[in-house]
Formats: sequence, C-alpha cells, structure tokens
Amino acid sequence: MNQVKIFSRGPFSLLWWSGTLSSFGDWATLFASVALASYLGKSSGNSELTAIIPVIARVIPAFLSSFAGVFADRFNKKAILLICDLSRMLIVFSLIYINSLSMLFLVNFLSEIFSLVRQPAREAALPEIVSSQYLVKANSLSALGTYATLPLASLFFGLVVDFNVLSTFLFNNNGWSGSIVFFVDAVTFALSAYLVSFIPLSKVKISNKEDRDNLLGDYKEGFKYFINNKKLKIIVFSICASLFGAGSLFVLGHPYLTQFIGYTESAFGFVITSFGVGVLFSMLILNAFLQEVKGASFLIGLSLLIAGLSLYTALNSSEFIFFLLSIFVAGLGTGSGYIITLSYLQFSTPEAMRGRVFGNFYSLGRLALLLAFFSSGILATFINNLTGGKGTMYVLEFSAILILLTGILAMIIGRRELFNEFNIHNFEIKSLGSLLIPVEEEPE
Repeated sequence: MNQVKIFSRGPFSLLWWSGTLSSFGDWATLFASVALASYLGKSSGNSELTAIIPVIARVIPAFLSSFAGVFADRFNKKAILLICDLSRMLIVFSLIYINSLSMLFLVNFLSEIFSLVRQPAREAALPEIVSSQYLVKANSLSALGTYATLPLASLFFGLVVDFNVLSTFLFNNNGWSGSIVFFVDAVTFALSAYLVSFIPLSKVKISNKEDRDNLLGDYKEGFKYFINNKKLKIIVFSICASLFGAGSLFVLGHPYLTQFIGYTESAFGFVITSFGVGVLFSMLILNAFLQEVKGASFLIGLSLLIAGLSLYTALNSSEFIFFLLSIFVAGLGTGSGYIITLSYLQFSTPEAMRGRVFGNFYSLGRLALLLAFFSSGILATFINNLTGGKGTMYVLEFSAILILLTGILAMIIGRRELFNEFNIHNFEIKSLGSLLIPVEEEPE
C-alpha cells in the first residue's frame, strides 16, 4: 500500500496520470464527435438533431456495466486496463476516416463499451494500491484529474478546429478539419496503456474450472449482494436521483436560459463552467479535510440536499450572478456526494466483489442519465402545451426538488448510522427539545 502522490513513480501516480491523459482525450473526442455529427448532418438539414447521436451512443450501453464488473472481479485488472486502452486507441483512431452518421454512432458505441469495462476495473484496483485512510484523497485527486481536463480539452478542441491545426494536409478524409483530435486521443490511450503496464496489481485466483466458467453465476452473486445491502441501495438510489436531475439540466438548461429566461447563447457555457468549478472545489476541499468516510449515507444526503436546494434557488434567481453562484454551490454538493460515494464503495465492499458493485453502480447511474435524456424533453413539451410554455421550468424545478427530497431522505435514514459511528447514543429529537425547553419542577 502506498500514500497518494501524483508526482512520483508510485502505483497511484501511474494510475492517476493514465486516467488523466485518457480523460483529456475522451473529452476532446466527445466534443469532436458531436461537432462531426453536426457537420455530417448539414447535408440533410438536421445538424441540431444529429449532433446528439454520439451522446446517445455513449449512454445506451449502460446496462453492460453490470456485466463488466464480473470481469473486473474474475480476471487480472491490469490486463483489463491494458486491453481496454489499446482497443480504444484503435477505435478512436478509426474516427479519422468516418464519413457517415451510422458509422459514427457505431464507433462511439464500441468505444463506450470498452470504457464501461475499464471503469469498474480501475475503481476496484484503487484500494489495492492505496491504503484505506487515503481513499478519499485518492478519489478526490482522480476525479480532479478527470474533470480538470474538461476545460483544457474544450480549449484544445476549439484551437484545433478554428485554426485547422495539421488537419488540412494530414487528416481531412471526411472533409472536416477537426479530425486531428481523434489522432491525439488515440495517442493518449497509447500513453495510458504504457503507464498502466508498470502498475503492480495482483492476479485473481480462481480455484477450479467450474468457477472460471460460471460467469453468469458470478453476475447473479454480485447482483444479489448489491440488492441485499440496505445501505448500499440507499446510497446508490440517492446518487441515481441526483444524476436524473443533472441529466434534465443538461438537456433543458440551454433552452431554459435562452428561450424561457432570454439570456444570450454564451450563458449556458458560463453555467456549465460554474457547475464544473464547484465540483472541482468540492474535490479540493474533501482532499484537504476529509480523511475517512463516516456516516456515508448522512453525508451523501447532506451533499444532495445542498445540491438540490442550490439548484432550486438558481431557477428562482432574478439576477444572473446569483444564478451562477447557486449553480456553483450545486456543483459543490454534487462533487462531494460523488467522491464520498466512491470512497465508501471502495472501503466497504469486499475485494472479491468490488468490480461487480462498481459495475452495477455505474450501470444504474447511466440508466438514470438515459432516462433523463429521453424523458425530460418529452415531459417539458407536454407540460408546455398545458401551461403555455412553462414546461421547461417546471421539469427543472421538479428535478431540483427530487434531488432535495432524496437528500433529506438519505439524511433521515443515515442519521442513526452517523450517531453510532461517532459514539452518540440515545439521541432523539425529543432529547434535544429537553435541552431547549425547561422542565417544570414537580410540586412538593
């Protein structure tokens, strides 16, 4: 086990740089895929509609994450990471030559499958190379590497497309100037695989042939463990509810700001940036002050309470600066809930079950996002017809209230656990009242 250091030759540093490099490439490729889909859709006059094709392709494989966790528990995690990185390197490189929307969908779909297989393996591997007391810090830094690359990737993509960097004479197979982004992403996956090759990870020992062949049995075992763990269900349900709300904001945020409120096109970019900065700040705060997770359900509930309340406040703000500040606080709550969840799952789950637990977690989370993507727009349109154009606002307010109520519920359920972990016994609301209200003396 090792302490958490980014600038070292230790296992965590190698894993961190591997994930950060590939995250940079992933963000840039997502932007580029959306732009390429829009470019390819111009001929049919549906560029706005076709632009979402890569996003849908990346969300649809959500259910595969549950099965992917089985591989993380049964096979060498290092081998899984290497195979996934090298496979995605080849898949992303092929995007240079894509000239149809159907192929663009297929390539993004395949890339996401390997990403789903890699993610549970990575999360399950982290406790092998980091001591339990450093898990919160490790997850904070890992998430920081993932999301801090978002603005850098956005800037890189913008420069490449705007200035046609190298694309004009090297990668112009589909007539689009941004294909160099896919080449850079392929290089990041190659570098990621190179770094992973030096990480020492233990091999999973499977006792006999029957065990090796019983993949379906492993999946059922992991699913049974998942649904029978009350605390785990509470935490995962809470996070899924928050992801549903976040998905609704992603889909409806732009039309709400530009059409309903009347802000400029750039307003949505400022909102996303403000949310992202809040998420990053939450990771820095947790990295500095939280060493171990106690009362996970309560703390996650508190995080969601802050996120939901802040989002609702933003939707009812008359000034844009207050809207941005509220969204920033919502990012703080969202980021905190995410990091605490990851740390709790890694710390509390048996090593032999970690891959499957994370697989189920990511699968349900992506399904919540998928449901939000497909339902929020339809629901907003339906309510618009009934209310004269207020459907978007009502759906967003409902999402905020859902996150808020989920947070309150998680806090109520998790309060006893929190009291027990901090050795606060026999504490009830009525006992608190007795401290505030004087007790009348009995008559002599």
